Amino acid sequence: MSKDRRSAAGDGDVVVGVDGSRAGVQALRYAVAEAARLGAGVHVVHAVPIFVPMTPMYPLPVDDLTTAGQAVVQRTVDEARAPESTRLATSLSREGAVPALLAVSEDAPLVVLGADRRPVAARIFTGNVSTAVAASSRAPVVTVPETWPGGEPTGTVLVGIKRPDGSPELLAEAFATAQTRGARLVVLHAWRLPSFYEDVVAHRVAETDWAERAHEEVDRELEQWRAVYPDVEVEVRVVHDQPAHALVSASERVDEIVLVRRPRGVAAALHLGPTARAVMANAHCPVRIVPSDRGLSTADLVLEDAGELNK
Repeated sequence: MSKDRRSAAGDGDVVVGVDGSRAGVQALRYAVAEAARLGAGVHVVHAVPIFVPMTPMYPLPVDDLTTAGQAVVQRTVDEARAPESTRLATSLSREGAVPALLAVSEDAPLVVLGADRRPVAARIFTGNVSTAVAASSRAPVVTVPETWPGGEPTGTVLVGIKRPDGSPELLAEAFATAQTRGARLVVLHAWRLPSFYEDVVAHRVAETDWAERAHEEVDRELEQWRAVYPDVEVEVRVVHDQPAHALVSASERVDEIVLVRRPRGVAAALHLGPTARAVMANAHCPVRIVPSDRGLSTADLVLEDAGELNK
């Protein structure tokens, strides 16, 4: 990246965290493409390790760490090959990756990170940055796997909903993402109980009857969103499967999965639900986690203004 392409970060920039890994390069590529769709810039953030010397006889100078961090950012930007038209800002932080990313993304439309696929044992002392940021960020967070091929899109965005009356924030983000990409939207509702409980349920309701009823409920919930986004083609899928398994299985044939982060009491900022964690750890495509505490409701939708349909 030539120096004259760097600029000050703006409030509306897409924030992307990089760490020198291949997943970080993929995250930057995704962020550049998404920023182009949004008409935004890209703010590249790297957290310089907080150094604690093993012995006072061999301290590592702060300047050395800063130089190494700058090299990480430069190498990532070079490998991502962003178009010359991309407005890029870069910054280093010594706060730690999670607080640094949360601080700079207060007004960002999106935070993008490489998906951390290291074994759990490798993260005992460092933690999982992508999970921690996705659990706490005020902005939607997208995690991009190292193996994400990019390239030619499938033209499909997948949103997973737990209940037919799912989070309005989730549906708003999913429809807007599909609209921006010019993609169709697949709304997936999946459920599976432990085998003993499924046997009990099977005696009360046939699986086909349940699927038809659930499909009707989902369709009713989508009516207002279809009116707001008439150009988005929508497909509803109701499947009898464990939700994370159904989403990961579908991830090979979609451009992105959209999921919601639901409030979980005082520990809300400490973890995600099991489905979101499993999908983030195993999906073949980018996964977007949407916070559900932004105060949107379907009552806020203004479908028509002076005879004109709003989008």
